[in-house]
Amino acid sequence: MDMHPQTLQRQQGVSLIELMVALLISLFLLLGAVTVYNKSQSTYRASESVARLQETARLAMDVLETDIRMANFWGMNNRAEYIINRAGPGQSPPAEFTTQQKSNVSLCGAASGNWVINLDEYVGGFNNAYGLTCAASNYRAGSDVVFIRRASETTPAALDVNRVYLQTSRIQGTLFVPTAGCTTPTDPACIPAAYAPPASQSRALETHAYYVSSQSTQRTDVPSLRRKRLANVSSATATDAVIDEEIVSGVEDMQIRLGIDTNGDTSADQYVNPGAVPANANVVSVTVWLRVRAEDTDVSYSDQTAYQYADMASAFTPNDRYRRILVTKTIHIRNTRA
Repeated sequence: MDMHPQTLQRQQGVSLIELMVALLISLFLLLGAVTVYNKSQSTYRASESVARLQETARLAMDVLETDIRMANFWGMNNRAEYIINRAGPGQSPPAEFTTQQKSNVSLCGAASGNWVINLDEYVGGFNNAYGLTCAASNYRAGSDVVFIRRASETTPAALDVNRVYLQTSRIQGTLFVPTAGCTTPTDPACIPAAYAPPASQSRALETHAYYVSSQSTQRTDVPSLRRKRLANVSSATATDAVIDEEIVSGVEDMQIRLGIDTNGDTSADQYVNPGAVPANANVVSVTVWLRVRAEDTDVSYSDQTAYQYADMASAFTPNDRYRRILVTKTIHIRNTRA
């Protein structure tokens, strides 16, 4: 018989109060983790939205900059006044574009015509208006239009009978449309008389007009930057002749100012609105403003910014939940001469 009393074993564990305290601490830790997670998600979404805006702005500006820098480039000849068959507003189209019934060189420009072959105005536009005779795809009121005329940066392997080409030598140039069945650019019979490769080159004539639309291809509630360009000079309809293509969605506004040289030193002496270039001045640079808007709203953000730039008489304050950025760049035209 064991004479030693047995030691009672105490029950191991926590009391109800201790358990409640532990649960309360865990709850605070969990709330803190959720708050940090939500803040991180919000920061990530904001950063991603800004990154997408910057990407959109960069793409739109790159397209515009490449085109504007090349304005007034005519191949082997660098002076528009030496190019035959060009025509300005109100002038009769040259025989090259009437006898061949290639009258679409007048399409899409102002009512005075010759939009495609008005080479003397290698950069121009419309201020706070659309101004083109070919219909826009939901033009966004108040934005500017800029157009560029130049030769293509590459020479073609074959001539397209529906395109306008520029044949240039060191002393002059000629606009022409290839004859059907003769599409070899190195064959003297297929290009204007008095030109002989390799002392001359054939290049497609590029005429572009950029504008802002209130809609994009995929979504009617998202604005976009669009471009008009002549694609088929012999088409029977304006719809087939002039292509309207989307460059990038998200561009909400475009404003431009033209830097003009009035004393012949090829530097900008002042900046004017499109359509206000004096007769004795040359455009040597273009300042572009692009206001880019996110595709979707952000419930955690409110845009109260007063945007005022270019020639805007009053600020634009959106007072909505779309994120925006405003970018601007002054682009120098490479092919300018006194």
